[in-house]
Amino acid sequence: MTVPDQAWLGPLARRRRRTVAVRDRTPLSGGYGSGGAERIDLDDGTAVVLKRTGAVEAAALRAVAVVNGPVRLPRLLASGDGWVLLEHVDGTPLPDDAPVPDEVWRTLALVHAHWRRNRPRGVPVVDDSWWAARCGHAAERLRAAGHDGAGLVARWADDERARTALRVLPRTLCHGDAHRGNVLVGPSGATLLDWGNARVAAGSLEVVVLTAPPADGPADAPAAPVPAVYRDALHAALGAPDPPAMVAAETAWARAQAHVQYLSFAADHQPADRATSMIAVVTAALDEFGAIVGG
Repeated sequence: MTVPDQAWLGPLARRRRRTVAVRDRTPLSGGYGSGGAERIDLDDGTAVVLKRTGAVEAAALRAVAVVNGPVRLPRLLASGDGWVLLEHVDGTPLPDDAPVPDEVWRTLALVHAHWRRNRPRGVPVVDDSWWAARCGHAAERLRAAGHDGAGLVARWADDERARTALRVLPRTLCHGDAHRGNVLVGPSGATLLDWGNARVAAGSLEVVVLTAPPADGPADAPAAPVPAVYRDALHAALGAPDPPAMVAAETAWARAQAHVQYLSFAADHQPADRATSMIAVVTAALDEFGAIVGG
């Protein structure tokens, strides 16, 4: 999809109260979205990012823009049918061996606190139908790959523990795909990019994804520790700490959700033992959730 310059130059000129023109263009990848974004240098010495994306990303960026506090998020300058215009952020993706910066954890905590038990307009909700669809698609891809775990995954679509989790746990605005490749580290700090997979879900989804073991190994390997800054900032913004049992239940459910949402990709693109370890994680997570809530 090609976005005409006049579609975004006009809104940008009105926002900045001056006319600007394109000086140069550079394709971008990584957190900006591989093959779907470009850096555009303007004649006033500034740069913006034009990204082809769906309506969900624009909705999520509008939602995070109203969050108060020291958040580090891409700034939405304009949006239209199938595109968003963002301020350009200098930096490189977070290295595999580097800790997730505190700025990212604090930003997620503030977003999660602000949108706790609220739904931003235009952002999909992780509900029974979402869960059933993800389980069904993952089972289909596993069958196509000849994996013997397909039947178990299909049965999770009607798992009562999943239904309980989706009924009782608080939901909030989540990035939805908060892996290291979407964290950009630069001179001005760390920024979490690419909100195109945003959804309303349990906030611990981000914690599980950001602390997951390397994707080229077993999914049931030990995860990285969660820095205290996330829960401390979340609970400070909420005004009270979450009960420990709720945190434990939410984390267990988030492990199940995260691995189910990535299971189709594993079935299509990764070795069979990767999918097997992901199924083991979900099985254990649902058992753990059930034990906590007595289901």
